[in-house]
Amino acid sequence: TTSPGAALLGDRMTLAYVAFFSCCAGDTWASELGVLSKSLPRLIIKPWKKVPPGTNGGISLVGLGASAAGGMLMGSLHGIFVPGGIASFLPFNWQSVLSAISLSQFRREVLVLTFVGFVGGFGGSLVDSLLGATVQATFYDEETKKIAKRPGPTTTKVGGCGFLSNEMVNVVSTAISALVAALVAQPLLNWI
Repeated sequence: TTSPGAALLGDRMTLAYVAFFSCCAGDTWASELGVLSKSLPRLIIKPWKKVPPGTNGGISLVGLGASAAGGMLMGSLHGIFVPGGIASFLPFNWQSVLSAISLSQFRREVLVLTFVGFVGGFGGSLVDSLLGATVQATFYDEETKKIAKRPGPTTTKVGGCGFLSNEMVNVVSTAISALVAALVAQPLLNWI
């Protein structure tokens, strides 16, 4: 049997893993699908200010919905295919099916991991946007009329302090998402 401490460590690691990848998916989905919004995004630190699509720290309802959906997909897929879920049934040995976790346990795990995916995707995307608006420099290219990742001869800095690059903002936001999920593992599992 597994000790309670080892089980909690496993729960913490699983939730951190799901939150990490949910944040990655949420940020990607928000960036790629948020630009499809019919309305201009608003700056997360100044919601009354409209900004061009692609601006670091810009958020839209479409992007926020996409970040939540991306996170939920990551969480639910992990819940379905995690050992103890459908993966326990492979290679379809009926003895293992009968001894696998109960249907109610399986549903609970999928529910918990989908919820963690939602929070990791949505919350991680908000953390990413907050960092992007404050510690990541944003440049506007006058020639292409688009947001640029790096300064150039035709760019103007339009926001942020330039402390972190886009890649470092991603590292920090995913690390925060994973850490928060690991820290709330026990209260979350006791609540659900």
